[in-house]
Amino acid sequence: MGLTGRMYLAISLLFALLFAVVMAIMEALGYFYGYYMIIPLAFALIIIIAQWAVSPFIISWIYRIDWVPWSSAGKRVEEFVITTCKKHGIAVPRFGIIPDSNPNAFCYGWTKNRARVVVTRGILEYCDEDERIAVIGHELGHIVHNDFVVMTIIASVPLIFYIVFRSAILTFRYGERRRAENTAMILAVAAISFALYMIGQMIALLISRYREYWADRFSAQETKNPNALASALVKIAYGLAHESRGDEKARARFSNSLMIMDAHSATALTYNTTASGKFSKENVKRAMAWDLWNPWAKFLELPMTHPLPAKRILALSNMAKEMGITPYIEFDLVKPESYWDDFLKDVAAKYSFLLGIVPMVFWWYYTGMLFQGIGLGLITAGIMYFMYLTFYRYPKRFRESCVKDLVANPKASPNRGIPVVLRGKIIGRGAPGLFYSEDLKLDDGTGLILLDYHQISPIIDTFVGIFMTEQLMGLEAEIKGWYRRKIVPYVEIFELRAGTQLRRVYTTYYYKALSTIPIIAGLIILSLPL
Repeated sequence: MGLTGRMYLAISLLFALLFAVVMAIMEALGYFYGYYMIIPLAFALIIIIAQWAVSPFIISWIYRIDWVPWSSAGKRVEEFVITTCKKHGIAVPRFGIIPDSNPNAFCYGWTKNRARVVVTRGILEYCDEDERIAVIGHELGHIVHNDFVVMTIIASVPLIFYIVFRSAILTFRYGERRRAENTAMILAVAAISFALYMIGQMIALLISRYREYWADRFSAQETKNPNALASALVKIAYGLAHESRGDEKARARFSNSLMIMDAHSATALTYNTTASGKFSKENVKRAMAWDLWNPWAKFLELPMTHPLPAKRILALSNMAKEMGITPYIEFDLVKPESYWDDFLKDVAAKYSFLLGIVPMVFWWYYTGMLFQGIGLGLITAGIMYFMYLTFYRYPKRFRESCVKDLVANPKASPNRGIPVVLRGKIIGRGAPGLFYSEDLKLDDGTGLILLDYHQISPIIDTFVGIFMTEQLMGLEAEIKGWYRRKIVPYVEIFELRAGTQLRRVYTTYYYKALSTIPIIAGLIILSLPL
């Protein structure tokens, strides 16, 4: 089954579930349930419509966007946009540039005729003209497909399931609690509705990923050059803009992804009039290996709105073959081993604190003293979590590294920290144009990578993003931190030196301090007289 068929099948399944649930509720519980369901559903509908109506204003407010004519992106880009919009019968969208060198591109709006396309200055510094056209073609694909409206409707279905679940709980508590014959039915409705809420979320995310593929296909068909978008994705997702020696005159540029990728985990696209566009295809394949081989990739993709970059690149390669074009990337690496052992080790390390159950049960079983068993369990859990933080998540043997080598590590994980030292230039915020974004983007001469700044509390992070992050832009920096890999590679900052500034993140100490709480609690329990 083709992409379009799979997408419409998923949409049909989602709405079939909704229809089945509503009809089953009406049949099983009758009209008394409607009183508790109709009002919340009506309120949710109002919220959904309000969100769709207000979101473009919010985006325009929180992002620093300079609205300019399309010619600012290049003559060929302007001609492509005008021709494509005329071909598909839509109004030419408004065009904006975010003054941030972290490359990114996204679109938003109300309908296909009231849309806006935004790129960062990084787009106009890193991608060649063909890549810029391909990236904007992807955004036009979202507009032509009216994704602003479609995804708003799709996202509302899981919300309805959740409202049904909450309404069933309210009915049980206040409406029909005294009627024993309805209690089991109401609780069954609650349980089924919650399960369908979770399933609906997964289906909605799957549909979102299908529509990203669909926008990629639109770009490839309109440009007749799927390789251009593939090369842009390589630069964005893996930071391999071109092969570089790491010196100031030959800096590679990296961005985590197009905001034709997930907005939370992605930040960029690039064009550079000086970039050669030449880089090692072997490095690209090694970077793709994590997406295709590591078990973490399969699980992390499930809650994402965008597909794994490697899958998108391979889909574009298949389109190139269909068009009789030599694919940009032929992934021909052979998987050298299974990576499930490393995955299971990660999971075991993260949840090692659950071993605290063992001494608790053991002590209770052989002595009958549950209270002391709880104390021993808390101490064990605290010690295991402290060890996980110290030796697995935040090890301290920092070593010199580079982005190119980090991204090519197929065993990287979101849990196990690889202690690294990186040197390079801070080129922008993690979320370009977002005035309170505290994260950063580093160019180390071999690629670009996201620097995750997390100082104990999100509130602190927000204040840092508003008042302190801008001071670091354009500075040469040395970063000590831990490399991790989710959908996007990133380094969690421990220490950052830039110019005369030294910033240290104390989150590791905070977590370790928290891990001592169950140890202290356990010792207190054991010291109490029985």
